Amino acid sequence: MPTPALPHDWLAQAARQWPDTVFLEDEGISLTFAEGLARVEALAGWMRAQGVEKGARVLVCAPNRIELPLIAFAALRLGALFSLLSPQLQPAGLARILAQCEPALVLLDAPTAHLRETAATSTARVHLLEEIPATGPGAPPAALTPADAAFLVFTSGSTGTPRGVILTHGNVAFVAPAIQARLGYEKGDCIGVFLPLSFDYALYQMFYACLAGATLSLARPEMAGPELPGVLARRGITVLPGVPTLFAALLKMQRHRPRPLPALRMFTNTGDHLPQAHISQLRELFPRARVFPMYGLTECKRVSILLPDELDAHPASVGRPLDGTTVFAVDAEGRRLPPGELGELVIQGPHLSPGYWRAPEETAKRFRHLDGVPTLFSGDQGRVDEAGFITFHSRDDFLIKHRGTRLNPAEVEDAACALPGITGAGCVKDEPRGLLRLYLTTQGAPPAAAGVLSALATMLEQAKLPDRIHPIPELPRTANQKLDRKALRALAEAEA
Repeated sequence: MPTPALPHDWLAQAARQWPDTVFLEDEGISLTFAEGLARVEALAGWMRAQGVEKGARVLVCAPNRIELPLIAFAALRLGALFSLLSPQLQPAGLARILAQCEPALVLLDAPTAHLRETAATSTARVHLLEEIPATGPGAPPAALTPADAAFLVFTSGSTGTPRGVILTHGNVAFVAPAIQARLGYEKGDCIGVFLPLSFDYALYQMFYACLAGATLSLARPEMAGPELPGVLARRGITVLPGVPTLFAALLKMQRHRPRPLPALRMFTNTGDHLPQAHISQLRELFPRARVFPMYGLTECKRVSILLPDELDAHPASVGRPLDGTTVFAVDAEGRRLPPGELGELVIQGPHLSPGYWRAPEETAKRFRHLDGVPTLFSGDQGRVDEAGFITFHSRDDFLIKHRGTRLNPAEVEDAACALPGITGAGCVKDEPRGLLRLYLTTQGAPPAAAGVLSALATMLEQAKLPDRIHPIPELPRTANQKLDRKALRALAEAEA
């Protein structure tokens, strides 16, 4: 069956094609595609009664729960812009977002109800999710074009102020099927979402579920710890989208107390560099599962995917660009570099965001034209070889200057994770003392620092060797479960 032109129709098509297949599930709750569509239509009617029209903004701040994808599809149906916000958002952060996007509706739940007072300072209507009726009259879909804005993803700007990345219906209509074509989700798959839905990597899983007839199994990020293997087994998870900290937790638990997980058939990684040692261990412990390293940015969702069959021949690569996407490296003046040369990665394609919400100056810095073609300047350093394989080198913000050498902390972390017993690593510079500090999580007793340094000396040049080794119980994580380098730097600066 051909894919409808715009994503608000994807759930309706799935409901026609697989009405009785489970679309959404949480602990003790499930909805089929047909039931999900009915809930979305009722939600759209209720939201319309709250004054939500085409172009209006809807903010939702709540932990993962079954209502979030339904609200997203209801907003798409109305032509409203939705934004799923991190449940860890503080009142000051919400106030800045409210001032930027002036929403018509703000939705909270019990864990985020403390934000109600802040939300009430805006002109928006404010409700708890528990107050929304499950049934009611529907609302017809709005007349939409691919250029219409679909949702906002808030990320931290260069100044630390949240900025809203605009994604259009056309952006999603291009990129979600392109990703699905590369990954190949199947009917009967069960997608385990332990990442917060405020992270666009998790959010897009609802689109793949509709395109493939798969089930979206929602979980809480805090379940990605000791209970992770049990949840995977109990729910029959077949596809696990994750970031390196999630996979490190899974590997640690499976080494400590192995549990059969025969249903797992796919791991996908993005958001941060997945150490080669973790890829090798995933392939060893789960020989039936395929590993897909990927590279992307919120501003265009996905850039490239490395197929499992390409892992051995291109172990350092994040794959080739999606079909219909062009990627190459440029120098500091924006001139295209020959294949294989290191430079800033730039991206061209139909999935490029129109820019940042009400931030024309920042939009102009990142979104420019090269030879008349709209181009996203990623700010990431990398190479593209003659066959199109991309090697990600570093994000400019992460580079460290130490002993006269600019180094990528991921290189040090990769080397550390290759050592026996090391399950995770985070490398940061203690600027006040001029020290390179390496924080490690381990399986069992931490190894001696001298032994770690001796082993790293066989893999890294002298300028990249850490000055101090610090075993810690857990690496700090961001709200999106990535390694929190800012928290590590604060820890480094607090060291005696």
